[in-house]
Amino acid sequence: MEVGGIPAPGAVNSTLLKQWHLGERLLVEVVQKTSEGEGAILVKGQEMSALLETSTKVGEKFWVKVGNLSEGSLLLIREPLMEKKGDIRVASQQFKQLTERGLPVNQEIINLLKTFPTANTGILGTILTSLQGTSLDGLIMNFRKSILKWEGLSEETGADELVEFLRKLGLNYEQRIQQMMKLDPQTKEAEKNSLKDTFKFALLEALQNQEGMDDSEGSVANLLQKLTGQQLWFKTGALDNAYVLLHLPLLNQEQFVPVKIAIESARKGGKMDERHCRVGIQTETQQLGVVGIDAFFYQDSITFRVLTSDLEFLPQLLEEVLPETRIQFAKLGFNLTKIETGNLAQNIEFQNFLQGSRRSGVDIQR
Repeated sequence: MEVGGIPAPGAVNSTLLKQWHLGERLLVEVVQKTSEGEGAILVKGQEMSALLETSTKVGEKFWVKVGNLSEGSLLLIREPLMEKKGDIRVASQQFKQLTERGLPVNQEIINLLKTFPTANTGILGTILTSLQGTSLDGLIMNFRKSILKWEGLSEETGADELVEFLRKLGLNYEQRIQQMMKLDPQTKEAEKNSLKDTFKFALLEALQNQEGMDDSEGSVANLLQKLTGQQLWFKTGALDNAYVLLHLPLLNQEQFVPVKIAIESARKGGKMDERHCRVGIQTETQQLGVVGIDAFFYQDSITFRVLTSDLEFLPQLLEEVLPETRIQFAKLGFNLTKIETGNLAQNIEFQNFLQGSRRSGVDIQR
């Protein structure tokens, strides 16, 4: 729940606003509420006017976190309640994942949240290959054209290309539809045409036109489920630390290369804090097989561990690329302080991190 738009009409409230900081935990009591959702709350002995959600009742007490501070107002985010599961079957770990994402209790959503992190990332390439030569061949060809090519990623444009690819997938599809309702007619039409270029729109359209789809309907449904699961895990969650999980398909010499990326960070306003974060990456390589990189960014320093099942040649390879790696991180404002190697199969904590298990705390250090 959110308690938002709290004005500071007097000097006392202005002083309090300066004392509070992002992420601070506060106990709130609702002392007054009107039918329009306006009311008053009691925080640290001080009464303030507030805008309240419709479900809030007078007399309620609950814990909140300071989610955003701006001139004369702040946003307080209510901590999720771990109760009222109703007749939904859900294990405690799944329910924890659900509340951390800030999503409603729904069996379909639970299933997607549960299955996406552990899904075989190579299955996407298998499904797309199986659809070639079917009635959806055109859809698949257009999708392949938009997939990032490993050899084409560069320091200058790589980040922008990744963001554009995620947009073409349709990860913010529903959000854009909601925002489109507020646009003027001309801009709305342009946005509607842009939405039709996303992979999610193409999948939804293919399922809607099921007649004459041969045996590809099941594959299309699987792709849509995987994409929807990715949308849920692309959200940063609702707790102190933000967490994002990406299953990213890349093309390397026209072959699909599955990549897993997990990012956990402190929150910096409404964004992720790149100077207090952990980044986990796992992908397949021709020389070393599956390789994992577990990187920790703390202020202006970075340490990371390279993990693989073939450790024989790894030290020599790292020694060759280390000087250039230090230079590239220095350009980004980070000092590479330590590199370690380890066995991927034995690093269970890293595997759990890539499957949605978060570390607690704001600043992540070894």
